[in-house]
Amino acid sequence: MKSIVNAAPGLLNHGVKDESVAPYTRTPEELPQHLPKFLIYAQKGPSVLDKYPEQLLAGNERNLMYGDETFSETSKYFTHQIPHANVVNSVGNSAMYVRVLGKNHGPKPTLQLFLDVLETKVDLYERNVDGSIKTDVAGDARVVGQADGYRVKFVVKNIQTEADKDLFGTLDAVVGDQVDPITGATSTRYPILEQRHNFYGEDGNLAGIRLWGQNTENNGGLPTRMINRERAFPYSFGVIRKNTKTGNSKFQETIFGEQFITVTLKPETVDPLVNRRLHLTERALEDYQNLTDTRYPLVYGEFGELAVYQPNIDLLLEKFHAAEIPFLTGQSDFSAAPSEKYMFNFITGTNTKNVPYHSFVFVDAPDSVRFSPNTNVFAGGGSDGEMNLTNFANSVEEYMGRYADPDDELMDDAYHVESHFYDTGFPLQTKYELIKFISERKDTFIHLTPFEFGERLLAQAEEFSVATALMSRLSMYPESTYFGTPVYRGLIQGCTGRVRNSQFKGHVSANYEVAFKSAKYMGAGNGRFKSEFKFDGYPGHIVDNLYDLSIRWVPDSIRVRNWDTGLNWISRYDRKQFYFPAFKTVYQEDTSVLTSYLTACILLTVNKTLAKCQRAFSGRSDLTMPQFTKAVNDFMSSSLEGRFDNRVVIRPRAEFTSLDQIRNYSWTVPVEVGAPGMKTVMTAYAVARRIEDMQTENA
Repeated sequence: MKSIVNAAPGLLNHGVKDESVAPYTRTPEELPQHLPKFLIYAQKGPSVLDKYPEQLLAGNERNLMYGDETFSETSKYFTHQIPHANVVNSVGNSAMYVRVLGKNHGPKPTLQLFLDVLETKVDLYERNVDGSIKTDVAGDARVVGQADGYRVKFVVKNIQTEADKDLFGTLDAVVGDQVDPITGATSTRYPILEQRHNFYGEDGNLAGIRLWGQNTENNGGLPTRMINRERAFPYSFGVIRKNTKTGNSKFQETIFGEQFITVTLKPETVDPLVNRRLHLTERALEDYQNLTDTRYPLVYGEFGELAVYQPNIDLLLEKFHAAEIPFLTGQSDFSAAPSEKYMFNFITGTNTKNVPYHSFVFVDAPDSVRFSPNTNVFAGGGSDGEMNLTNFANSVEEYMGRYADPDDELMDDAYHVESHFYDTGFPLQTKYELIKFISERKDTFIHLTPFEFGERLLAQAEEFSVATALMSRLSMYPESTYFGTPVYRGLIQGCTGRVRNSQFKGHVSANYEVAFKSAKYMGAGNGRFKSEFKFDGYPGHIVDNLYDLSIRWVPDSIRVRNWDTGLNWISRYDRKQFYFPAFKTVYQEDTSVLTSYLTACILLTVNKTLAKCQRAFSGRSDLTMPQFTKAVNDFMSSSLEGRFDNRVVIRPRAEFTSLDQIRNYSWTVPVEVGAPGMKTVMTAYAVARRIEDMQTENA
């Protein structure tokens, strides 16, 4: 940096000082307060066996991630979770989705490319001046001799069983099936590359690749600068997908919109024109997906793993290059130097002018593949497995049991942001596992039903019996052992019905209607209740979507019993309409505000905000205790302000208790939530009076 040395005339210009920069800020992620999690079978997409199985989706994002068939009520992927997921999605409510797999499912579809190589004598053909093979008027080539060379064929296989999935990337060369007719020598089959699909399921068998050597006839312009500097042959690589209806295959674009990309098989190759690395391992996956950089949209490519057998490629290129040296001319792409081996195109067997080599011959056989710009090579071996309700319930039990483990990754509430889970008709044993959803985390709510999908509809006494069993299991998970607060973050909803305007004609749990109303009122992406869709009272509590209800009348004597066991019901509103008399949690103290479902939902959000508050203030050391508590209270107040349709009064009371002060690293944040009680019982009577008395009073 220049400085003033003496009084010699001159200008010392320090450039520009930027004072326009705003303080460092981040836009917080907006989430709906009603954010259910659904477990599904799916046509495609990440599953419970993958690294990131939970997906936060809404609208068409679901179809793009899991496939259209997943959410069809007539497809083989249909389960009783789908109608509830669809109705929540229909009003724009985001949800967390988790794909479970069918029993005895296959491995992820794979594409294994081998080159079967036979070292033998090959025919030499008469050539034109440009090196191309000369043919007669009948189109036949004339053999002019023989030379040492190689007869080769590409063979495609795939992994067929889940038990063999660990073989990926570990293959060895094996004996091939070509035989020299003179010497009896056999070929060697070398693994060249393997690709594994991102997802389990038969849908992945529709994915494949195209791979071909670039030349002056099939490419608009060769990367000559790269060729001259790197001495590596350029190949075109593209990912394709087959349309099951037309049978046509279409290129899948890269994240930058390219139909196909240029790659090489020489390690560390860099295109000097654009400073882009070109080796197949550095482009075949990365160009098609983004799974780790959360600043940009999540994008899954068709293929998630690639294994390139570079030692085999290097060995074969040495052999092929050496065999071609006797036939080099001034028009050849490469010289006799050993380092020139990467300029040999063994994928399509021609040079950059599309002239075939002399010593390298492709063999056509029933199991062989000849690469070209139009050759499609597909993955295989994927299958969906046995998808039925029993297997589905078992998979759901296994997944939901994780919520009872305080060390499970599902306890990371910054990433796993779900708040509700709907029992849509699971067997009783599975319902017990669903309850674990609320066992460790304080920001979750479970919706249960006595109904079991696919079984007969239950009578009132049977619903009561199941609800009693559920209530007994729920009581095992009290809200607070510190304060002695029983369980409240659950709701048992009785009754079933059929869904209007649905292709599915069977009965669903009335939780369908609860999910619909909750999604409309509490499912906005901005995290605020929508006042026009409140449903605790007329007209919001009218049943909108269900008809042919299983239980239409509940006598007073049964209502009292149902209430005590936490079982909600549906009643007639008039001759044509039905309504929910209340949305009661499983909390047993009637005088408490915790009996209200909507109040419970508000407390979920308060708990989520408290967790966010801890993350926001963890590590702060620039504030005094009074400044710190004020900042915490301001954070909580601003985060919760205006979100609950004016239902509650919220007062954060951040403090440093005496123990906090001694520790000097902890703080305490009680949040007072003032909520109204849920009104359910009306005392009424009529008073008969003389009209003259009433007229006199009104005079």
